[in-house]
Amino acid sequence: MEWCLENARFQMVVQATGAELTQLWDKQRQHHWLWQAQPGVWNNVATQLFPVVGQLIHQGLWQGKRFYPLPAHGFLRNHPFTCIEHSATRLVVEASDDRRTRAIWPFAWRLRIEWQLTDDGITLVWQVTNPGEDALGYSLGWHPGFALPVASQPGWHVRFAGERVRGPFRTHHRTLNTENAAPGVTSFPLTAQTFTAGAVYFAQTQHGQVAVCAPDGEAQILFFLHDQPWLALWNVPGEDFLCVEPLYGTTDAPDFDGQIAHKRGIRWLEAGKTCQHRLTVRFRADSQQGAD
Repeated sequence: MEWCLENARFQMVVQATGAELTQLWDKQRQHHWLWQAQPGVWNNVATQLFPVVGQLIHQGLWQGKRFYPLPAHGFLRNHPFTCIEHSATRLVVEASDDRRTRAIWPFAWRLRIEWQLTDDGITLVWQVTNPGEDALGYSLGWHPGFALPVASQPGWHVRFAGERVRGPFRTHHRTLNTENAAPGVTSFPLTAQTFTAGAVYFAQTQHGQVAVCAPDGEAQILFFLHDQPWLALWNVPGEDFLCVEPLYGTTDAPDFDGQIAHKRGIRWLEAGKTCQHRLTVRFRADSQQGAD
């Protein structure tokens, strides 16, 4: 099952499995903004990450002495969502824990994702609720890939507005060491060598603005982060797409002991409480560079 939204400029499609955004067609620019999944390259489009972010070096996590096997980025990408509300430009979907998820994540949870199609882009709201009696531990993130000629056109870069973010922190074998202080940056070039070792992380990105810029310096996509403290960039070298990932957690540290309570980025939500997270994404409206 899938749900479609449309306004004067955009058409978008969200899948019931994983609440994955799989199409974002710009009628004005005649451009598919999203990467289209390709087996053997990257077989996803815009993955929802929950209840963990990144690689798990122990192939799961421990809570005390009990081990819970868990895949990288969690299980949400294969989890079914149901529709709560659907109009021409707004979609609200929901998923919750069940017997299968409790076997690999020992918490009660409910997640609503709201999609709002706007004149210049999309707004997402994630609402996490703890319906259980114990505190809920979770991380959350979004892993969209955008169809941009970052490999075939040298000069693409990412620009950070406002406060200097910490980074870049480069991954090694899908682990992330942040102990060595990285210099603050306001701009980050995308070169043929940028992602040869994997994803690149930036810290202290909350309440910031991130722009993906074409070689001429014009911003093609703008991200307005809410309280996401991490941002990751990733691409398969030589391919014309860029993943821009606002995150509430990271891939494991190389010396991580595997305990849920010690995992970087895990947030704790008290029983009966709800927490909202928000992201706005805007796309350049004219037909200049970056739309081909």
